[in-house]
Amino acid sequence: MSSSAGGRENRRSSLVGSLRHGTGVSGVFCGVALAIVLAPAAARAEPPTQPDADTYSVHARSATYLQLYQRALLPGPGGAIVATTTPAPATEYVSLRADDIDAPWKKDSLDFELSAWGDALMGEAGQTDRRIDGDLQTANVRYRAGPGWVRLGRQVYAGGAARFSRFDGLSGGGKLSMGLGGELYGGLSVLPRWDARPGYYQLGSASDTLLRDPRALPEPSRSGYWLAGGRIFYDKGPVIAGLSMHEQHDGGELARRNLGADLRLTPFDKASLGGTALLDLDSAGLADGRVWIDSTPLEHVTLGGEFLHTEPALFLSRQSVLSVFSTDKFDELGSTASWQLDKLVGLEGGGYIELYSDGSKGARGKIAIKLTPDRDGNTLLRLGYTRVRAVDNGYHSVRNSLRQRIARTLAATAEAYLYVYDQAIRGYNVSSVYAGTLEWDPRSDLGLLWGASFADSPYARADVQTLLRLVYNFNREAP
Repeated sequence: MSSSAGGRENRRSSLVGSLRHGTGVSGVFCGVALAIVLAPAAARAEPPTQPDADTYSVHARSATYLQLYQRALLPGPGGAIVATTTPAPATEYVSLRADDIDAPWKKDSLDFELSAWGDALMGEAGQTDRRIDGDLQTANVRYRAGPGWVRLGRQVYAGGAARFSRFDGLSGGGKLSMGLGGELYGGLSVLPRWDARPGYYQLGSASDTLLRDPRALPEPSRSGYWLAGGRIFYDKGPVIAGLSMHEQHDGGELARRNLGADLRLTPFDKASLGGTALLDLDSAGLADGRVWIDSTPLEHVTLGGEFLHTEPALFLSRQSVLSVFSTDKFDELGSTASWQLDKLVGLEGGGYIELYSDGSKGARGKIAIKLTPDRDGNTLLRLGYTRVRAVDNGYHSVRNSLRQRIARTLAATAEAYLYVYDQAIRGYNVSSVYAGTLEWDPRSDLGLLWGASFADSPYARADVQTLLRLVYNFNREAP
């Protein structure tokens, strides 16, 4: 089931701007797919009379968030005073997925996916805030035939050289019985919602510090924002290996051109290892490369190790002036371990060291204990300690959490985080965060959560927030 709650974008531009950027195109796919879903739903009013009646599944999810908080930007140039506002946004996320719908010429060959969000800002709003906003995140139809498939509409392609790409276009692929397969995709990039936001300066733009009236800029032309790529792979038995390519253009100019490789081996039931690499072809530099291994030498013991090499600047668009100013590339080596002593006690820990290109070093490590005092699992207590040592500063952290099942349908959590800095930040030596939630699940498809938090940090003397969330899940198999 597709969920839009994990992929949320900055929601500060108008729905009309979204249509100008191409949401209307995907809306056509949305309407067609909805008609496909609703037609067989209407047909359920009468019992099926034919033995080959359509069998399909529908999964829907709705999540409503009500928030209340107070905010103030950091002081402007010369200590200029900024206004404090108290917004109360209401955000609605919806997703719908239907699988195995019959096409007129082939059974169980169509799948549909839709996710969207809408936002209504109540309370006090800033100068650049939109009172009503929304966007369509995905809206596509997939057709399957034999080992192949093709998808049309607004969609997401993740992994390999693509990393995470959202576009309006076409993708397709397939896999043979021998394990060989391939995928291709291409289309117009989905522009960030904040492209048209008044007062927004594009990070890295040569004119961002000179721009005073963003409305004077022309609307971006989607024809200059496109992407394309693909992946060939082998996936059978203990071996998964792939080679991928991705090219993306912004404003008619090259944004990034990447070559990716991935490998995963599972030689034994209790061990797996693999690696990934991402090469920036424009600079011939290795943007990211990692090798990892996971194993379970004993029934209740899990061990892991990882090596990472990365150069953060190579992840930026070639059109950003910041791409020539890099956070130093670095190497990281570390391991993790967990041990479930019994049903009541579990231990976990890990440690990493970082080696930067200028010769400086950093390190981080953690240790935690998980306690389940009752064998029914109604109570879960976690106590953790973390130590981080960076180049310029570091901190000690204590993170504690408690979850209690009060009744079959009622549960509560409480969390407390404390950070102690090696060197003061803006006069603060200590930061703290406290949070709590209360969850009520009267039915398996309905959930209500209320949460609140308080934070005291170098950037907020008092940060108080509260949130109310209502989630409804609908699942139906038909006929």
